[in-house]
Amino acid sequence: MARNTSNRQEPRSRDPERTKGEILEAALSEFAANGYGGARIQAIAQRAGCNPRLIYHYFGSKDDLYLAALRSIYAELRSRENELNLEASSPCDAVLKLAEFTFDFFSSNPAFVSITRSENLLDGRFVHQLPEISELSNPLIRKLDGVLKRGARAGEIRPGIDAMQLYVSMVALSAHHINAMHTLSATFGTDLSSTDWRKARRTHVVELIAAAVAHRES
Repeated sequence: MARNTSNRQEPRSRDPERTKGEILEAALSEFAANGYGGARIQAIAQRAGCNPRLIYHYFGSKDDLYLAALRSIYAELRSRENELNLEASSPCDAVLKLAEFTFDFFSSNPAFVSITRSENLLDGRFVHQLPEISELSNPLIRKLDGVLKRGARAGEIRPGIDAMQLYVSMVALSAHHINAMHTLSATFGTDLSSTDWRKARRTHVVELIAAAVAHRES
């Protein structure tokens, strides 16, 4: 009698895009937890529930998989920033919207924080191999520059603010307390991971950015 296979799951190889996605997701978790040097292909295969040979088949090498992970996390950040549609908001609202988003993104994406921190320890060795990351990122700075100039013309934002400097300040204010959470918590006897502290931090950061860009009467 023929066996009923209607409920049998299709082999992973029949759905390569799904398999590649699962491998990449597993790689992100492994690289975030252990950095590039500590990550192991076998561990990634176990997280993804696949044979290590499939990883080499789809991604070629550990280096190539790490590059794909970097490309993926930056593409997600840039895509979500683009969804903010800063051009449609008033200049001040656009700046604060970006500040709020940046803070929230770092808070809710520990893998991004961890992987980029590890990449900095490698002196940006791999991210330098991905010119598309710069191509993805430069439009944001141009948009922010346009917002700042529009605000300066309208008298809402003080003139002469460098868009790149402002964005780097947003990132620093949104990430330093995460990167230095354990040492700062121990130093000041305050739990920087607590919900209440993080909420207060968010308010403080947004207020700082608002004060930094505000037009000042002479």
